[in-house]
Amino acid sequence: MNDSIEDQIPVRRPPLFSRPKKLKSVYIYVEYLIGNAGAAMTWPVTSLYLHNYLHQSFFITGIVLMLGSIVSMIASWLAGFMFDRWRPYESFIISLLIAILGSLMMFFFHGWPVYPAWLMVLNVGIGMFQTLINSYGVYVSTDNPKKFFSNMAIMLNIGTVIGTFFGTWIFDKLKVEGMMGLGIIFYLIMLGIAIFCFHVKIDPMAKVPKAKQADRLKYSRLLLAIGALTTITYLTYQFWETVMSPRMVNLGMTVEQYGYLWTINGIVIILFQNWITKLTRHWSFMKSVVIGTMIFACTFPPLIWANKFWQMVVITIFLVFGEMLFSPGTTAWVAKIVPEQFQGQGMAFISAAISLGRSIGPVYAGVFMDRGWIFALFMSSFAVLIILDILVFILAGKGNTISQIKRFL
Repeated sequence: MNDSIEDQIPVRRPPLFSRPKKLKSVYIYVEYLIGNAGAAMTWPVTSLYLHNYLHQSFFITGIVLMLGSIVSMIASWLAGFMFDRWRPYESFIISLLIAILGSLMMFFFHGWPVYPAWLMVLNVGIGMFQTLINSYGVYVSTDNPKKFFSNMAIMLNIGTVIGTFFGTWIFDKLKVEGMMGLGIIFYLIMLGIAIFCFHVKIDPMAKVPKAKQADRLKYSRLLLAIGALTTITYLTYQFWETVMSPRMVNLGMTVEQYGYLWTINGIVIILFQNWITKLTRHWSFMKSVVIGTMIFACTFPPLIWANKFWQMVVITIFLVFGEMLFSPGTTAWVAKIVPEQFQGQGMAFISAAISLGRSIGPVYAGVFMDRGWIFALFMSSFAVLIILDILVFILAGKGNTISQIKRFL
């Protein structure tokens, strides 16, 4: 019996792992949340582990933390170029594999000096991941970038709360092996999501004629000013992660109360970030950044005199509202300023500015605190933030300050 023509034609079956046509923002949110949870498990206990368990001095501990931030900054730059000039998907997979490698090695080898060595490897993966996930975000947030990056800020803080809570709790029960084991699980989940959901076609240079293509991003004065403002903002934000804990204890408060401040921080952002985004939906990026920085800067002078827990709570709440305006506004503003073919490098620029601030912050604060220069520490932070805020405001107006003030008001 003869087969029909249809029976003779082989049936084409779809591949087992077909490439999704479009990257959904929900996958970026989930990856960002899990990634920040994994990163947040490490930083709260690193100082404790190095000093109390590996018996290193506070100076050596500070150097390790600073080197970790510098490594993350360099990795951010590298990831930006890889996103723009190589392959975004493969770059993202590599960043997660590096993070898994660092966590796995720290699980098995966590003595001195191999622990900080593998910590640097982990920071390479984290630094690359932060830039790459924001670069992906630029391409799914073209309709409303401010709302997208506001949601990213919520994911950041949820991840930080989850990572800090579980990281410290597991470290207390199962030591460093348990903490790094959970980190490995987090990064493996991220790798699975990346393999199935992030393999989409992204060609950052497709819409730019070859005659207009340049080899690298050119940094305008406004972009450099935004970078400087971002660096100083995160430098001063590091005070809360480093010197504020011993300062609060010296003022008669407890370490538990210090931990409550971070819980309040996360809760306020989770509850009010979307409300702030809707309230300021008609604001320019410049207005969000300038007002957010102004609120943030004004929280430092009261720290000179604050000596009660309720005062710290009030200051923290004001600081968080400034952060909710500044953080997503900055990222969205840079995404708007930077040409489309250089979005990876633009996100790397912001990530590097954040890492630079985080690397300098503990050393800067330590020098002042060791000498008892409390007034100088907080007032210098306030002054530099205000000066840079005004500079960004002026440069955004392209020199026409009067017209800029009218538009601002």
